[in-house]
Amino acid sequence: MASLDWPVQAAQRESLTPGERVAWMHDSAGFSYISAGTAALQVGLERTEISTGDLVVYPRAHRAEIRATDESNIINAWFLPSGGSAQTLGSFPNTLLVREFSVREPNMAMLIEGMLSGQANASDFSRAGDSVVCSLISTTIVSAAIRLWVELGCAPERWLHQVSDPFIARALDAMHASPGDAWTVKRLAQVATMSRSAFAERFTALVGQTPASYLTEVRIETSKMLLIRDGLSIAETAHRLGYESEAGFRRAFRRQTGSAPALWRGQQRSLVIPAV
Repeated sequence: MASLDWPVQAAQRESLTPGERVAWMHDSAGFSYISAGTAALQVGLERTEISTGDLVVYPRAHRAEIRATDESNIINAWFLPSGGSAQTLGSFPNTLLVREFSVREPNMAMLIEGMLSGQANASDFSRAGDSVVCSLISTTIVSAAIRLWVELGCAPERWLHQVSDPFIARALDAMHASPGDAWTVKRLAQVATMSRSAFAERFTALVGQTPASYLTEVRIETSKMLLIRDGLSIAETAHRLGYESEAGFRRAFRRQTGSAPALWRGQQRSLVIPAV
């Protein structure tokens, strides 16, 4: 994990009273660290309880809400993976939850606490050098979190093989970078510099699904951000992601999510309520 690079963009500390909530939507990766208290975390339709010392990493663009169940202190940071880290995004789930991060990595927890240099709340870095220092810290923290996540058995089956295979990683990266392209197994094999048959066999063995199935999954995940973050219409989203018709996109979306795009969008918009 030493090759991963997670330059920080902003960080903020939230002090919440019981029942108070904070919500956000970001088009980049990030993490939340709960330094005190307990809270309920919701990412999309997924809910989980987090408590003092837990760290949650968001590997890609995300929308989330945290509601405190008692007096809580939470540090949120946002960053954009670059370099070698971009190739791993396709294989991460929506969240990486590391329970008791502060117990397992006390020095890392101290780094998180020190990211804001004593400031209670900050949405950017005003002092010279702050962003550089915090970027180094965030890279160290996220790399440690991913290592722990793997060691604790939280990583999906085949995950390490996907990340460690540079040929398959190229294809994964290409699909995530341009999900609307007319990808075929032949084109992806060319990106991976492999023969078509060898690529199809290795991809399925490591990823656990065919290239076509994985591409559909990437497109639907991308469509969620286009529908919510960018406010595109269903027709525009379908076109952007390479679907020949709006009906085709609707069918694919329903197969992946169990819901029609319009219904899903309405549910998502009702989830996040501004902090009080």
